[in-house]
Amino acid sequence: MKCDHKDCGNIEKVWLPYTIRDIPVVLKSHPYCIHCGMVKNIGSDRAVGVGYFINALSQMEKHLKLPGSSIRMRLVAKELENIEDFEDNYSMSKYAQEKIFIKIIKKYYNTPERIIQQYL
Repeated sequence: MKCDHKDCGNIEKVWLPYTIRDIPVVLKSHPYCIHCGMVKNIGSDRAVGVGYFINALSQMEKHLKLPGSSIRMRLVAKELENIEDFEDNYSMSKYAQEKIFIKIIKKYYNTPERIIQQYL
């Protein structure tokens, strides 16, 4: 079930590691949702929409000229859409989204990770 997040405000925050690309840097106060308790991502590495990744996949297929592209692209899009909270700015960072996207692409395409990362 999707939550309509509401910040806890400036008074109550939790102190957690501030991470950049999964590397903890310092401790910072993070707001959280008063409804579900999800801690907000406060970094600059904010989640992006599914369309960003579909566009990256489209560019990748255009340059690599892969056969059966429309079928595989649809399978990737459906998997991304079915991931709960994929576009949620509270629980997801762009780096986490990229890891999920790369994992899905490797499932359907025989393409090295470094090639996929060039299009992100």
